[in-house]
Amino acid sequence: MDGNKHICGIKKSSIFRKNNLVETQFADLGRSEDGDYIRRLAYCKIEGPHRPGLIYVPGYFARMNIAKANILEEFCAMHGHPFVKYDSEGVGQSKMPDSAQLSFKKWYEDACYVMEHLTDGPQMIISSSNGAWMATLLAVNYPERVHSLLLIGSAVNQCLDDDVFENIVSSLDEETAARVRDGKPIRFKANWVGEVTASRHFLDEMKAVRLNEEQLGSIRCPVRIVHAIDDTSSRWENTIQLMEAIGHDDVRIYLKKRGNHRMLDDEDLHLQIRAVEELLENYPVPDGPAGTSRL
Repeated sequence: MDGNKHICGIKKSSIFRKNNLVETQFADLGRSEDGDYIRRLAYCKIEGPHRPGLIYVPGYFARMNIAKANILEEFCAMHGHPFVKYDSEGVGQSKMPDSAQLSFKKWYEDACYVMEHLTDGPQMIISSSNGAWMATLLAVNYPERVHSLLLIGSAVNQCLDDDVFENIVSSLDEETAARVRDGKPIRFKANWVGEVTASRHFLDEMKAVRLNEEQLGSIRCPVRIVHAIDDTSSRWENTIQLMEAIGHDDVRIYLKKRGNHRMLDDEDLHLQIRAVEELLENYPVPDGPAGTSRL
């Protein structure tokens, strides 16, 4: 860390800003399945001559102007790497008319759209929490495009047990609990991001894309994981199991004793950038026309 005002040479005021470096753009993803509205994805993209590009996949209800995305945006602008960050459907500027239609499947479709239509060539995927699950899915399904993964407070294959949902429901009044069990969504305050929406449908969609050992074993890119033992939202023990299951030999965990799920302390952001630098240094990609990387 570079004193109280900088992290890895980047001003803290630039990291914890609420605005984006470039103008927000909107991609038309077509009509929703029921035809009620046009799906529009809000994103920010900066260009650069060097490869790989970097994509920040947002976590559960996280907006694209959070510090973990902003510091990457600043880093890429400084070092000439392309970068994309975005708001998942129903979050931030990617608005939808009814939050009851929030869907893990649609969030993953958003990530796939970014990979297929907003980037080319090899990409380093960075994400945290629930977004780390989507990042890992990208590594499984786009093996020729994913250069490397950086997972922060990873929640891959987590929150799938029915008792997790039931614990939330049991804390509600009887009338609200009955509505939720009947399939209606619930709004509640999460300790890492503020108010979020949850539903039985969202949980069932997550269960449908649970990553098995064969899928994780097929991942052939290097992976870095940053996690804190004190994280009460995502268990670090699951991160050890994830490391063991991933097929590539170069998987490293930076495990902190102190810290929480949000991973927004100066030390956390410092570790994030150092892990990015390590992956870029150890797995260089020649600059030039779009192509795939061989790791």
